[in-house]
Amino acid sequence: MIMKTFFEYCFYRSAKFYKSWGENNNFYISGKFSLFLALCCNTLTLIVLIYSLLGTKYSINIVYLVWILLSVLSFFVLNKKKFAELAEKYKDEKNSKLKGWLVFTYIVGSVILFFVSIYVFYV
Repeated sequence: MIMKTFFEYCFYRSAKFYKSWGENNNFYISGKFSLFLALCCNTLTLIVLIYSLLGTKYSINIVYLVWILLSVLSFFVLNKKKFAELAEKYKDEKNSKLKGWLVFTYIVGSVILFFVSIYVFYV
C-alpha cells in the first residue's frame, strides 16, 4: 500500500510539473513516462546487481520483458482520471515544493544509479 501511494504521488508530481510547464493536453502521459523511466531503471539496476552476484551477464530479453510489463501496467493504471483524483487528494498539501524536488531527485537518481551500476559491474 505504501509503495502504491508513493508511485501514485510521483506520478502526480511529475504530471503536475509538465502541466505547469505548459503542456496542457498530454501532461499525464509525460508524467507517466517519467515515473515509468524511474521504475524501469530501478528494476534493471536490481537485475544487474543480481546477475553480477551470480557471475553471469544478463540477456537483453530480460530488459525487453521488464519494459513491456511495466509499460502495460502504467498504461492501464495511470491516466487523466487518476491524475484528477490525485489532484483533489493533494490540493492542500504542505511542503509541496520540497516534495516536488524530492520526486525529481528520485527520478533523476534512478537513471543515474542504473548507468553507474552498468559501468561498475560490466565495464
